[in-house]
Amino acid sequence: MLSGTSRPALGFRAEAVVFNDSATGLIGRAVWTDDTDNHVYSELRSEATPEGNRIVGTFVGGSGRYKGASGTYAFSWRFLLEGEDGIVQGQSTEFNGKVRLLPTGSGADAGTSRP
Repeated sequence: MLSGTSRPALGFRAEAVVFNDSATGLIGRAVWTDDTDNHVYSELRSEATPEGNRIVGTFVGGSGRYKGASGTYAFSWRFLLEGEDGIVQGQSTEFNGKVRLLPTGSGADAGTSRP
């Protein structure tokens, strides 16, 4: 759920493709989809640390109202299940960050929100 001064009061579904190993960490891409099928795109990186999997994301654009989105976010990740089909499920904690949206004609979509 997004919160902040210009929050759209909606949730997102996020899907990511990542490469992860214990020696070099994680690198990947993610797409966030809102309830009107607009997207926000981000790059993901982490380094293997003794404390766990701390992942940093960088917003690199989007579609619709999120076109030109920029900003960063970070969270901790814990793997829970990996199925035989290769699908991994997990849990994120300590999620925070900021996204900057480009102003529209009305200015209603401009501002900073926190995912």
